[in-house]
Amino acid sequence: MTYRLSTLFLFCMLAFVGTEAVAQKTLPWKKRLKMAEDFKKNGDYYQAAVFYEGIYKEKPDKDLYVYEAGNCYYLLRDYANAVKCLNDVKDKNATYEKPGYKYALALKQTGDYTAAKKAFTSFLSSYIDTDKPAVKQAVETEIQGCDFALNAKSFTNDDVSISHLDAKINTNKTEFAPIPFNDDVLYFSSTISGVAKIYRSQKSGDNWSRPQTPNIFVGKMERPHFGNGTFTEDGKRFYFTQCDLEDGKANCAIYVMTESAAGWSEPTVLPDYINAAGFNTTHPHVVVQGDKEILYFTSDREGGRGGLDIWFCTKNADASSNNYTLPKNLGRNINTMGDDITPFYDKAEGVLYFSSNGRVSAGGLDVFKSKGEKLQWEVAQNMGFPINSAADDLYYTVSASHGGGYFVSNRILTPQKVATTDDDVFYYGEQKIRVTIGGLITDANKPAAGALEDVNVKLFLDDELVQERMLSDGKYKFTLKPKKQYTIEFSKEDYLVASFDIDTEEFTENEDVLKDVGLEQEKTVAVVTEPEEEDLQYMIVPAEYNSKNNPFLMPESPINDMTGEEYVGELLDMYNDIMENVANLSPTKMVYYDGAGGDLIPYFQEEIVDNGGTEEPVDVVEPENVVAVVPREFSTEEAPKGTVYRIQVAAVRRYKAYKYEQLNEAGQEFHENIDGGIKRIMVVPVEVAEDEVEGFKSKGAALNQLAYILNNTRFDRAFVIKYVDGERVGEGFRGLDENEGLDSNDGSSLKEEYNGY
Repeated sequence: MTYRLSTLFLFCMLAFVGTEAVAQKTLPWKKRLKMAEDFKKNGDYYQAAVFYEGIYKEKPDKDLYVYEAGNCYYLLRDYANAVKCLNDVKDKNATYEKPGYKYALALKQTGDYTAAKKAFTSFLSSYIDTDKPAVKQAVETEIQGCDFALNAKSFTNDDVSISHLDAKINTNKTEFAPIPFNDDVLYFSSTISGVAKIYRSQKSGDNWSRPQTPNIFVGKMERPHFGNGTFTEDGKRFYFTQCDLEDGKANCAIYVMTESAAGWSEPTVLPDYINAAGFNTTHPHVVVQGDKEILYFTSDREGGRGGLDIWFCTKNADASSNNYTLPKNLGRNINTMGDDITPFYDKAEGVLYFSSNGRVSAGGLDVFKSKGEKLQWEVAQNMGFPINSAADDLYYTVSASHGGGYFVSNRILTPQKVATTDDDVFYYGEQKIRVTIGGLITDANKPAAGALEDVNVKLFLDDELVQERMLSDGKYKFTLKPKKQYTIEFSKEDYLVASFDIDTEEFTENEDVLKDVGLEQEKTVAVVTEPEEEDLQYMIVPAEYNSKNNPFLMPESPINDMTGEEYVGELLDMYNDIMENVANLSPTKMVYYDGAGGDLIPYFQEEIVDNGGTEEPVDVVEPENVVAVVPREFSTEEAPKGTVYRIQVAAVRRYKAYKYEQLNEAGQEFHENIDGGIKRIMVVPVEVAEDEVEGFKSKGAALNQLAYILNNTRFDRAFVIKYVDGERVGEGFRGLDENEGLDSNDGSSLKEEYNGY
């Protein structure tokens, strides 16, 4: 369910804003009240808000009017005035329709996330109506959105820049639905004339021409408002929305025009099984794949998940008729109980972009993305900042010919945009620096003999395994992301492991790096090498401290108690790492190994309590975060029978507890599997099921938690793995058919990216 404004066509909201308010003091307050009610009924929320607020100032004992004013301001998306008015009634949830919730929403959309969290919590604590379970779910999602925004730095793409299109395009009315066309033409919709129309502007250098209404739209419309357009790739068909306004509410349907030698046809309304009677159908987006033309669109028709959902239907691409298949809902990986709108499908990347207010968002509507097509989609991911904001962000489009793309927002961006009460078109560009590294792998002592065969190559990003390949030809090549730290490791039977680091922070432009690698053969004679990481650990915490009954007390200073010498270099690093990630979790700063050769874990001492005259040791309950800090392995002995799903967030060479604190805040328990020196970091439910099968019992439950992890933590590469009787089955997936991995378009990339880890 959703308690927000249903965004059907967006231009409808502000058609009356800017009308001068009637001089209120010359009329009796009851007359003004009648005028306020009429303004509200006709959708003129600005005039209604001004009148309601004026009446309340005269009659402060009648707080119904300030509640109505606050509602009208919120519908206008004048968040500051909504906060001011609703503040007076935010605690009267039993009297009015959830004013405390609306007050918290308005606070959130002003960007005051800390105050909004408190307001949401306060509202929920006192709310007692019968729909509280649904309200509780909505409030918890909003609080998560506040936390997401407060951690904006972690979800900001510094390579993306945004700009506000100039005043020839953006006005104090609403501009929306940008359609990049050719290399320098932009179609868009605007309410500048008092009704919504489609306009065209052309760019020359940094300047846009004055927008004009194309002749193909003049005099052809059945309804007063039209916009939200999409061309087919060949430019021969144009889908768009026409709307009526009745009592301030929109009634919208999708039409199509086709081009022939005789010119553009009159608009034809799509069949009524697409434009369902009594419902709104809008936001068309068309893409041709193979011999099919796929039409994605938004509708609140029956059979959806709630609010506005995204649907699709298809027809033969070469057919001139409008014989489409019956519409199908894109499903829960896209649609929510809220509004899911403005779909745009990037065919080159196979990614759907859309906006939603039913997911964890920084504002109202945030832009999300999902890979897939038709009925197969990955779990949607928030696009983060700066694309999203505390305001509404929607109509995200991609245009390679325009060097980036466009989106629509009502955010404030001074000095060009100073109010949230209208939508404007923004441009975004991304500085994409492509760095590749590759070369030949040879025998270091026999380079002339040519490339070595069957070399295993691992690529680590910040110590996490991201790719692994077995090379038959001895040639490696990776494409690296900018501003990242990588390690590439090479191994082959009878050869020593070799590796090197590469930091792409130093690259300011595209570059192809050539780096050949020579592997040294293993020697039969003793070779002096640096101590292994485990050896360093045992030098600080001796291996004999391998049970809870025999813990080791860490020295307070980095000094070896046996020799009196200070730890330096790698030993000092190891000491600090043990203290930070293990010993500091123990109240006594004591640690021990979980069995011979096991993980080093913190010690929690036993308490002696008086139990009816007998003294028995009782384990102190360990805090929940200890589970996250010290993962334990899945048991492979006598694995219980059954099917479960687990979420893999990383595969690492070395486990560092502090990196997983975000996941612990989500209330999850962690486990790790060790395989070939690589540790898998897994997420399963905190509570183990009665049959002791550790994992999510359903795919849906795992995907729900995956969605939270992808959108609220740094682990944006996490995926779900299916386990049957303790064994991993198939490739990882993020929402598509688990038996097909990420289907024929994606399965190979996921397999290469994770390679079973």
